[in-house]
Amino acid sequence: MSRAEEWNQRYAEGRTGWDLGAVPPVVEREAKARLASASGPSRVLVPGAGKAHDARGWARHGHEVTAVDLAPLALEAARELAEAEGLTLELVQADVTALPDDWTDRFDLVWEQTCLCALPPELRVPYLDELARVLAPGAELLALLWDHDMEGGPPYAMTQPLVESLLTPRFEILGREAVEDSPADRKGEWLWRARVR
Repeated sequence: MSRAEEWNQRYAEGRTGWDLGAVPPVVEREAKARLASASGPSRVLVPGAGKAHDARGWARHGHEVTAVDLAPLALEAARELAEAEGLTLELVQADVTALPDDWTDRFDLVWEQTCLCALPPELRVPYLDELARVLAPGAELLALLWDHDMEGGPPYAMTQPLVESLLTPRFEILGREAVEDSPADRKGEWLWRARVR
């Protein structure tokens, strides 16, 4: 079974425990702050977007959003939810480790949540290489990463040393902050800020 088929089957069977069903408060804060601090709407990429709750949060604040997922059923649900809210999203079925060639330097911001921690360890570097490629020079990565104490994965624990080792070859780490209003079952989430090198 291909990775696309595997993820699609998860949606078909309702095995989507990572799906919060809503936009997390941290997305609302960051989308508003980004609009206020930038010279206008940003071109935002949301990889591993699932039903695109986060992507819709960014779009709701006027950003130009591209949501990528491997599972057709996830994108179908994302399309329906966006249409119900009257929001425009670019929805693309693609492997996050092999994004379209013509996306080089396309985006001002990547919002990463639940994608890196869901990937098998051997796909982390190809994924982050792709994010660095599609970000415009000096553009930013915002990554909401979960440092938990559960065995195995996915989701795999994103400890501080691991995240630093993954990001530093491609990004300048600007800082990280604890997310105080994460859901009760996701305590230990950190928002990482980084700039593409």
